[in-house]
Amino acid sequence: MDEPESLERRVVERIRRDGPMTFAAYMDAALYDESSGYYARLPIGESEDFATSPHVSPVFGELVATQVKEFWQFLGEPASFEIVEAGAGDGTLAVQILGAMEPAMADIISYTAVDRSQAARNALRRNGIRIAAALGEVAPVEAGCVVANELLDNVPAHWVRREANGPLQERYVDLDTSSTLSFVDRELSMPQLGLLAASLPPGAESLVRPAALEVIEEIARVLGRGYAWIVDYGFTGGATAERPYGYRAHRLEEDVLAAPGSRDITAGVDFDALARHARHLGLVVWGPVTQRHALRSLGWATIDRVRREAQAAAIGARQGITALRAYSDRGRAAQLIASGGLGDFLVLGLGVNVDPTRVPQSMRGDLS
Repeated sequence: MDEPESLERRVVERIRRDGPMTFAAYMDAALYDESSGYYARLPIGESEDFATSPHVSPVFGELVATQVKEFWQFLGEPASFEIVEAGAGDGTLAVQILGAMEPAMADIISYTAVDRSQAARNALRRNGIRIAAALGEVAPVEAGCVVANELLDNVPAHWVRREANGPLQERYVDLDTSSTLSFVDRELSMPQLGLLAASLPPGAESLVRPAALEVIEEIARVLGRGYAWIVDYGFTGGATAERPYGYRAHRLEEDVLAAPGSRDITAGVDFDALARHARHLGLVVWGPVTQRHALRSLGWATIDRVRREAQAAAIGARQGITALRAYSDRGRAAQLIASGGLGDFLVLGLGVNVDPTRVPQSMRGDLS
């Protein structure tokens, strides 16, 4: 992997050659440049810049597997079933899902892990999982499901603003008089942005993601019959992602232009837009619900009770190390449903050519 300075130099040269670039184009380069982008390495895990739910606790994958099994049952228990994981990262969730499957179901499952990052695909190869660089490379399947955990917050976004007097402007990345990366506002780069940001009030700004809607379109294309389970941090109810943030060493950073490639760039996902577009495509939509709701509906409390009993038994047997390990495991699993953290993430359920009256377990009940 090249140093971030190499990427910054190439971004500057590109702007000098071609003019200001949209923030979406900048974000794409900063995250996904093959040699120097942030995801040219694997920055995931507690010792890295951030940890996703599967890295926090394997309970996440175990409960996702419970939902996947129900999807299979809802489809009539077909003799072959395809799981497609979009944004699979290092394969941690894939290993958890497959490891939680009963032997009878494991024999009929095919698993495809999709990730744009070459570093991620290299890690996935080591796990022996079939891989693809994009959903567009995945052939349509007769029956299956798509799982996407923390994919869409990293989809490049256009940054739009509505001036006080009404017109929409788009924020571009340009060079200031000292050739330092800086922001400048210009006309919208594509008409679709005006449609997606039509309700933005005067003086407000938002991150708009046409590419996230394309992910929904790809899901509809891939699944002949099946379900999608999409998890991310985001918002509903007409809220907006007002600005992007950098993320490094488990901390938010406001400066997203310094040293491109050295930090994650992320912004909350508009789940209303996803649901609206899915309905427009004819998909069945459930939720979104919180991750806390989804995991509790799938049996989080049952797993915690078993671990609590194991902890108590270890204490009674004076097996201090075993008891401490059980206590630690319970604490990590609790992070998955914690308020103010992962528990507040949102989960959207989608169905393609399925019975809309059969509500997925993770979407049922009132447990938020």
